[in-house]
Amino acid sequence: MTDVRGKKVAVAGITFESNSFAPGLTYMDAFERYLLVEGPEVLTAGFGKDEIGGAVSVAKELGIELVPVFAADGGCGPTVNDETYEYLKKELFSKLSKVLDSVDGVYLRLHGAMTAESYEDVEGDLIESLRAIVGPDFPIAVSCDFHGHFTEKMAKSTALIAGYQTCPHIDFFETGARAMRLMAAALAHEKTPTLSYRKTKLMASSEGHDTTFGPMRAVLDRLHEIEKMPGVLDATVFCTQPWLEVTELGWSALVVTEDDPELGQKLADELAMMMWDRREAVLFRKEKVADVIAEVNASEPSARPFVLAEGADSPSAGSQGDSNYLLKHLLENPINGAVYMTLTDEVVAKKCFEAGVGGEVTSEIGGTLSPVFFTPVEVTGEVITLCDGIYQSKYPSKMFNSGPTAVLKVNDIYIVVTSKPAFMLDYQLYLRVGLDVTAAKAVQVKSAGSYRAYYSPLAFKCIDFASPGSSDSRLPKLPFTKPRRPLWPFDLDIVDPWY
Repeated sequence: MTDVRGKKVAVAGITFESNSFAPGLTYMDAFERYLLVEGPEVLTAGFGKDEIGGAVSVAKELGIELVPVFAADGGCGPTVNDETYEYLKKELFSKLSKVLDSVDGVYLRLHGAMTAESYEDVEGDLIESLRAIVGPDFPIAVSCDFHGHFTEKMAKSTALIAGYQTCPHIDFFETGARAMRLMAAALAHEKTPTLSYRKTKLMASSEGHDTTFGPMRAVLDRLHEIEKMPGVLDATVFCTQPWLEVTELGWSALVVTEDDPELGQKLADELAMMMWDRREAVLFRKEKVADVIAEVNASEPSARPFVLAEGADSPSAGSQGDSNYLLKHLLENPINGAVYMTLTDEVVAKKCFEAGVGGEVTSEIGGTLSPVFFTPVEVTGEVITLCDGIYQSKYPSKMFNSGPTAVLKVNDIYIVVTSKPAFMLDYQLYLRVGLDVTAAKAVQVKSAGSYRAYYSPLAFKCIDFASPGSSDSRLPKLPFTKPRRPLWPFDLDIVDPWY
């Protein structure tokens, strides 16, 4: 590669994952709670373990100078309101405008599945807007989540796109590194990086996306073989966020070559067909909650807990976390032993703080944010713990703020009541409130599959149970209206799988 030492690359980004079926809208406070920084802090907010950390590592190796500009992260949730997105976009471009004349490229850390009220494709809008400013030959590198909603607008605006290659996502750092290597290839001006892609008429819930076992494992194995081929710079598959009301919904395969679109298209088609051929296998079937409770109660004593996943109310899939579905079942049919669970209910959290540690609280709980899916249930319990709800997550690596948080003990059920939805991809929230997950008989995790990276190693058994919610794995049960049809599994008799 031609020496790229001394080149300058601006670093910026806006990340958010939308769920179109989560009630309400997401406002600016979500970004203020999670991440809203500019200047040098852009490079360190992820503690060196996120995509930007990976980009920093490669830049240092190659002698590229990074110019940190602006970064915002709102986590996941309902569609973003227009005013919030337009403000964030204005801030990003205002900061970028001050450095564009002095840099040789821009690296954008994005998610790929952010929507706003009037914008189906936020990432496409951002990249297209930047392209209009910098012209056709200026390098724009992008990193995205494995669940990115890849669009034609994105493809037309840049060839330098790298997505996570793992689910559960454990390659944040590596993805940023790959994006920066694509940037370096473009800066070297040897052979033009060229993007080829294939989009399929395929969707499936994220529980079936796991790349460590099952049907997607073979796809990723082949992808890694493709990456090593002469003339190939990078490869990505996007198993799109399933809960988006957008037109171009569907899985995609991307291959970036050294100016060899014929090779790239052949390989992208191969990866896309591998995914299409596995469409039946990626459908994920869950257990009935009554059967799960019976299995837990029939089990022998163990030093490791059952991990019970309620993916349909997963905050890391954009749901609100206010499901009391499992709680209602346990009140009628208890598990013999301690059960830990989480539930978003700001009013109940406030009541716990008013009662104080050791105080008793009687209140309806749950179903306040997603009444279309859940109704409140009355409980009486003792307040065990109170805290500010601020803690460092390991997955992803960043600070989280679930707002004032309490533990309400109802019989043998320890309910972690948060004021704001909290990711459960790891068990840091449980540790923050003093609950050792290995001490419970069962631990509820509101995550649509990705929890396994942290919970499987310590679990006696992981079980995903069926429940209603805005991230329900049974996609045809949700009120989709915008996606192009036919689309599998909504339509089963599809002759041509390509868009």
